[in-house]
Amino acid sequence: MGLTRMKITTGLAAITFALAASIAASASAGPPTPEARREIDRLLDVVTSDPPVGETRYVTIKAGEVLTLPFEADATVEYYVNIICDDDCVNVDLAALEADGTEADIDDADDNAPVLNLHAAEYRSPLDKPTGLPRPMTIEIRMKACNADACTLGLRITRVEDWKAGEDEES
Repeated sequence: MGLTRMKITTGLAAITFALAASIAASASAGPPTPEARREIDRLLDVVTSDPPVGETRYVTIKAGEVLTLPFEADATVEYYVNIICDDDCVNVDLAALEADGTEADIDDADDNAPVLNLHAAEYRSPLDKPTGLPRPMTIEIRMKACNADACTLGLRITRVEDWKAGEDEES
């Protein structure tokens, strides 16, 4: 499967993605170092093909902690949610919950780079493609195992772009 087929792109134009101050405070090991952020960005750039519109979020989190992040998605848009964790990270899980608490997607594999694919909840034809249909969601980062006191990770949400006519699917 080509990289374009696995397209993990960003276009969060009218999307609000915020870390609450209390969430950042819960990761008490301090902020990620500039070196850690650069390495996480480099790896996220490998797995995502377009530049993000929203900012990549960086957190330092201890084993056993769960961070909850609000995400105001557009119901007509498909998204990918990627996490890249540092070398000390053994297992981090990722889940997206709808406003009513049901799971939209979960990646609970034993790894340090979970990915979610959030399909559009409202499907529209390309000719009638309204945007801005609210879809409040919650993203949960669940640190299962870390070989250090705390692990550093980056989370990037990207928007799947429409396929362009004539685009090579294998590029």
